[in-house]
Amino acid sequence: MKTSQIFSLLFMLFISASCTISSIEEFVVGDNFIKDQTGVVMIDTLTIQSSTIKYDSIISNSPGCFLVGSNYNYFSGYKNANTFMTMKFDDTIEDTEFVFDSISLVLNYSTYYSGDTTTMQTFSVYQLQEQMELTDSYLYTTNNFKCDPTPLGSVSLKPQPNSHNELNIKLSNKFGNRLSEMIKDKNDTITTQELFLEFFNGLVIKSQPNIKGAIVGFRTSDASTTDETSTTTTSVVDAKPEIRLYYHTDPNPNDIHDLYYKFSFVTDGIYFNQISGNSSNSLIDGISATNNERASKLTDNYTLVQSGIQIFSKLKIPYVDNLLKIGQNSALVGATLRLYPIKGTYSSTSVLPDTMYVYSADRRDKLIGQITLPGSTTDYSYAQLVVQKDVEETVYYEVDLSGFIEAELDEELETNLSLMIGYGSTAAKQTAEHVILGGANSGKYSPYLNVYYYHN
Repeated sequence: MKTSQIFSLLFMLFISASCTISSIEEFVVGDNFIKDQTGVVMIDTLTIQSSTIKYDSIISNSPGCFLVGSNYNYFSGYKNANTFMTMKFDDTIEDTEFVFDSISLVLNYSTYYSGDTTTMQTFSVYQLQEQMELTDSYLYTTNNFKCDPTPLGSVSLKPQPNSHNELNIKLSNKFGNRLSEMIKDKNDTITTQELFLEFFNGLVIKSQPNIKGAIVGFRTSDASTTDETSTTTTSVVDAKPEIRLYYHTDPNPNDIHDLYYKFSFVTDGIYFNQISGNSSNSLIDGISATNNERASKLTDNYTLVQSGIQIFSKLKIPYVDNLLKIGQNSALVGATLRLYPIKGTYSSTSVLPDTMYVYSADRRDKLIGQITLPGSTTDYSYAQLVVQKDVEETVYYEVDLSGFIEAELDEELETNLSLMIGYGSTAAKQTAEHVILGGANSGKYSPYLNVYYYHN
């Protein structure tokens, strides 16, 4: 049986040349305190193997944010985001004697974006030709539903994600006239949601693919506004997607404000983000569902973490069992891992995620779960962003691996689990970002693991 109390003096002598006495005055493992720093040894010579691994898809229904657009990074290539949704008539028919003017899909930016917003992009709206259905309660980023090949409308633009402007996409007058006649007739197909869904299955907003532009977010819910002089909510602003059918009455009244009937996004209906990629001529060109791993030595000694299309940085510590040979009367005090984003691959530290998730995975790369802090099954350990501003700015992610190393050493059977660094499930389906990290043998950007042992 393995135990963290079984060690050999031979291995201790072997690694002693690579060990230093830690300057840390106090360590905590569970409720045990070790205050005698003269007995604490730091080991930083464990081998780390690194690679990039791509997973098939991400659960994507009800993401909380619509994503549309296309962006690019040299590591994984292009990401293309389209969004699917259903609509309903969300108004009361009062005017039936009116003249149709125009019809538009209105979207509101969520302020989220990833990529270059100065690039011109084209967004097109298509009508679905089949109703969307969940598979075992889910839809994934790889799902697709048939749509009419001719768009209802298109717009070319440079996205303005931080503006408070609405994005209006003008739709087909033929489509608008048809809805107008149904409204004038007070047709049940318009006023009954189930019948309207059969008539209008939904829509998909598609971006022009393979553009070095931006993927931008649009709101899925209305926004509340608050009086600046109080904390009382004063009104709710329409912010979720709407189809607005503009009209005027005949004869035209003196009141010339815009009149429209609206069809709103069904917030409790089916909606999801479809995200695809094109990795041609990138560092992971050729990676696939059956060949989904690429060693860092084949990717410029870098690894990738990516959301939207789920890609993890994979780390293995193949000789962690050698820690069992340190010697008797020894105990694991702690272990920390540092991961370094490659300078020049991000515009500023503000675009880096504050936190990344750390999972353990089995030999088949199946995720087992998040790693935890020592002595706990519910307190998770995360990769936390650290920015040190000294003479030269140092940026890294730090992970407490104490619980993971301790569990590996306590296993009766050799497990040889891997670590997977990635985005959490919520960010994975709401964003389309990436972080390029140093892999093994990437010099100052190499992963750096420190293991602290108390040796008496």
